[in-house]
Amino acid sequence: MTFFIILVILFFIIAISKNQKKTPKNKVTFKNTNSYPIKAQSEKSYSEKRNEIIPSQSKNEIDSVESKVKDDSIIDVSDLMNTLISNIKITSEYSSSNSPSSYSSVPYWPHQYVYSYDEINYATKEQQGFYDKFKTEFLKGNILSLNGNTNYAFILLFDLLNDFEVHKDYKKIEHQLEMLGNTFSRTKSYCVSFLLKKLEEYNMDDEAEHFREKNQQYDYDYWKLGRKYKKKLNLSNAQEEILNRIWLQNNVFNDIEFCKTEILKQFLRAVESLQDNYVSNDNSFDNLMDELSDLVVRKYYRYRKGSQNYKYTFDSVKGEIYGHILKLCENNVRVVYSNKRKLTAEFNYSAPEIYTSYYEKVISKLDVFLIDDQKNIPSPDTETEKLLNESNTTRWKSKFEIITQTYTNTEDFENQIIRLAEENIKNPSVENIFYEASKFMAKLDKSSSLKLYIYYIDFDLKSSKFDNKQMNKTIQKSLFKTNEQLVEFEGILNDFIKDKQLENALKKVSYLYEPKRKKIVIDRNSIQEVQKQHSGTVNLLNEYLHDELEDEVKTSDFKEENETEEIQIHINNDDNTESAISRFNSDLHLSELQKEVLEIFEKSSFSISQNELEEVLKSKNQMMSSVIDSINESCYETLDDVLIEEEDDYFTIFPDYYKKLLNND
Repeated sequence: MTFFIILVILFFIIAISKNQKKTPKNKVTFKNTNSYPIKAQSEKSYSEKRNEIIPSQSKNEIDSVESKVKDDSIIDVSDLMNTLISNIKITSEYSSSNSPSSYSSVPYWPHQYVYSYDEINYATKEQQGFYDKFKTEFLKGNILSLNGNTNYAFILLFDLLNDFEVHKDYKKIEHQLEMLGNTFSRTKSYCVSFLLKKLEEYNMDDEAEHFREKNQQYDYDYWKLGRKYKKKLNLSNAQEEILNRIWLQNNVFNDIEFCKTEILKQFLRAVESLQDNYVSNDNSFDNLMDELSDLVVRKYYRYRKGSQNYKYTFDSVKGEIYGHILKLCENNVRVVYSNKRKLTAEFNYSAPEIYTSYYEKVISKLDVFLIDDQKNIPSPDTETEKLLNESNTTRWKSKFEIITQTYTNTEDFENQIIRLAEENIKNPSVENIFYEASKFMAKLDKSSSLKLYIYYIDFDLKSSKFDNKQMNKTIQKSLFKTNEQLVEFEGILNDFIKDKQLENALKKVSYLYEPKRKKIVIDRNSIQEVQKQHSGTVNLLNEYLHDELEDEVKTSDFKEENETEEIQIHINNDDNTESAISRFNSDLHLSELQKEVLEIFEKSSFSISQNELEEVLKSKNQMMSSVIDSINESCYETLDDVLIEEEDDYFTIFPDYYKKLLNND
């Protein structure tokens, strides 16, 4: 009620002053002491607010005036206003409840960009005096409120970094900057980036890595390629700046760290080559990039040069051009590493005026450079080979072709095949390496061919599905001259499947082609009997000769049999067969062909080229598009989504979707 009466009185006074056209003798000026907006406080009652802005010694006087307003019918306006105006003060408290300071206000310092500690030299004496008090209390662990005057906090940041150059105590500076950044949030990202630069400058790599990992979200440059690879690739400042302009879109290939670094290294060599092409008195590659960017912004986006849209888009377009060069470099590294799946690297701006200039001045020169530079791309290490083969399941074929073309002897060939298999240990199709190697060696070394086939069976048993590929008729004719050899090899395979003793199976195969001689036991009594009856000797010789003729007839019969039909190697593996039958959920009602296609996807890491799948289905007289559609249709109700999707020239399956199709029993 009192507050309402005061408002009425104030309104009455203003009305009188307007009528009399007089200026008030006393004027209250409210000055905002903050350069930044202050967070809104919770609502308080009028009496609480009044107690905050009016000094305690004047409360009795105000209460006296308010009582007069309540009790007297005559209002002494001049006394009331003089009392109010003389007692209202706007103060800026900087000392917090935890602060021991007796200061009552923070010297106002208009916001400005602070680039170094030297900015304190341009401050007023009052500001300098307060800063000294602010730093002293900070070093004691007490932080004074700045009421938005963050210039003091930034000066302290540079001051602490200068002190670090002297004491080199990482733990100390880490604690100080964490305290400063957490209290004054505007300084946090600068605390992180400036300290990282100092740590790198003094080669404190371990400390820098620890601090970077701890404060990734505040290090805005952390994810930039130039910053991330500065030390690893020993980048110059110019190279770091170029890499910071581009963004490497992650994919399965460049997620492999070895591949990523080789892409970036070739990109830098490509830029250097382009720079060398444009070194002259009146031009440079940097100028060329500016010209191309300007052309795109004016002709494609139609922004006026010098406008805000122009400036922003100019930098963005320049980064896109560098990014396109980066894509071309990645495709070149993919070629060297036998990855047939390339990125789509079309230039975004196809207008003739823009593209013609870009092609003539950049692409035409890059085409020559990239082919020539392939020799500077190193071969992948073993771990990288494993990762590359896991994501590209047919990549081994190019290396296998080189091994067969350079064949010199059996032992060396087997060792190279085993090494190739080790590099493909994460490849779900690794068993096919041994199968193809066995076929290749069939006419060169029979024993080696059978050993490699046993390796094939070993890896095939470990795979998700036991394929049990048979040897074709021609290979069988080369490997087995008698039926006994075939039966003996079947026995070796079945024993191996039961006991899983690979070394034993390989050893047995090495004896398979050794001559099988009949063992003759000499009986002395028989000899004496023979001596008595010479005619018996002739009969015994005839018996041995008859046995040899029988062997020849059997061999001849086996050859004739091979000429007419293919021999099947019978392998008992009932457990694996049962698991294959019940592999997919029966509710899907998949046909055998659909199951086979899905298993091909699984063995190809859920991504297969359209050409490769088309060849497989053509051999079965099936149309690729109809088979894909039928599988998607069969699985749609279960997944509520499409299972097999097109991606460039490949078909892909999301692995989690595939798992939903399997029988969980």
